Amino acid sequence: MTSPSPSPSPAPALTARLAALSPRQRALLQARLAEAKPQERLTPGQRRLWETHHAIDGRPADVVCQVVALTGAEVDLDELAARLAGFVRDHEALRTTFTETDGEIRPVVRPDLPPRVTRAHCATAEEAHAAARDLAHEPFDLAEGPLFRVVLATGASAKEAWLLVVVHNLVFDAWSFQLLLEALGRDAGATAPTVTPFSRWARGQETWVAGDAGRAAAGYWAAELADAPPPLPTDRPRTGTTTRTGARVEFALPAEVGAGIATLAKGAAASAYAGWLAVAWAALAEFGGHPDVLLGTFTAGRDRPGAESAVGYLLNVLPVRLREAGDGSWAARVRAARDASRAGLRHAAHPGELIDVPRRVPGTHPLLDAVFVFDALEETAHTLQGAEVSTTDVDKGVARYDLTLAVHPGAEGVTGWLEYDTDLYEEVTAERLAELFTVAAGQASREGGR
Repeated sequence: MTSPSPSPSPAPALTARLAALSPRQRALLQARLAEAKPQERLTPGQRRLWETHHAIDGRPADVVCQVVALTGAEVDLDELAARLAGFVRDHEALRTTFTETDGEIRPVVRPDLPPRVTRAHCATAEEAHAAARDLAHEPFDLAEGPLFRVVLATGASAKEAWLLVVVHNLVFDAWSFQLLLEALGRDAGATAPTVTPFSRWARGQETWVAGDAGRAAAGYWAAELADAPPPLPTDRPRTGTTTRTGARVEFALPAEVGAGIATLAKGAAASAYAGWLAVAWAALAEFGGHPDVLLGTFTAGRDRPGAESAVGYLLNVLPVRLREAGDGSWAARVRAARDASRAGLRHAAHPGELIDVPRRVPGTHPLLDAVFVFDALEETAHTLQGAEVSTTDVDKGVARYDLTLAVHPGAEGVTGWLEYDTDLYEEVTAERLAELFTVAAGQASREGGR
């Protein structure tokens, strides 16, 4: 009896099939193969967050902490818990943990890592905020996870409930939180949008940085920050170590101040952001005694196709240098702020952590000691199981930077806060800086209203 002939090797057949692919088909195959690869290293932003987490012994400086009030309809918390679990299954970032071996940190996407969901009762908003703060201060185990925690709480009545969300920034940012609210409120029969894995975005960032555009951006930032001004003065010396314990000084301004600054900015062909940035510049220049000011500002990092649907830490923190105020008028200052921010936006995809200049600030961010947060967007109206959704960012008692100045103009007035590192600043100093800002805002507004 003759033995059967061995089966032909599949290699020639596979080679022939690959050779027959069109250029477009080959490109699609290469993209899919790339997506199958795990994220091999941290992004520059994630590495900074990792280092900060360990430098401050896990205190929640880089932690999203949101209180979501659900009112006007009875909410099925069991269904909400199931939706949360589904959101984690859909987004690999929320199933990611981080291991360190021989000094190398590697993201590990787990096939199954449910969120930590617990139940509670919060009779008041104060109780909800306190519970969220407690949740944020529980240490995160970055190697074991999960890094996504939720408390589902009943409220004072059947038509009131609370969703308390705490997530480490290593896997989540403010845009991701909006994606979460959209997913939780989506009708059961609605088609969910296509999800972009965070690892795909991270690989795209790495490719961009290594390419021509990335090298051009690196050159721009190096030139822009040459001979950068010194950090702002502090009440106590910067030692390079900090607990990042923080406090806030809150302030409010009437609606006409916001309207006046918006008018001033419009007259300079600038956005309201540039108008308020000019106010921050003036206040910090007076505070520091130096007309040249370097501020951090935030970009979403979602300009590439598909990035709008990615959950993860895509946020980029970039400097904006403000130094030439022209004739000193508010209009000239706004134009200068406009030009500086527009120039930086053309290179906003470059990770701020990779900007290589001599200026270095001791602490948790190598380049920036002060940042400016501006949010004039109307809150997107969300509903969840028929209940109205309202969200509040919780003060966790930490300071992400030495100083953070946040401004929120609205139809009913302007609110804001100055967050400061209590290891570096006294409360009276922070109050003085907040007053410098509000006085400057009033002056700018009056010029805009003329």
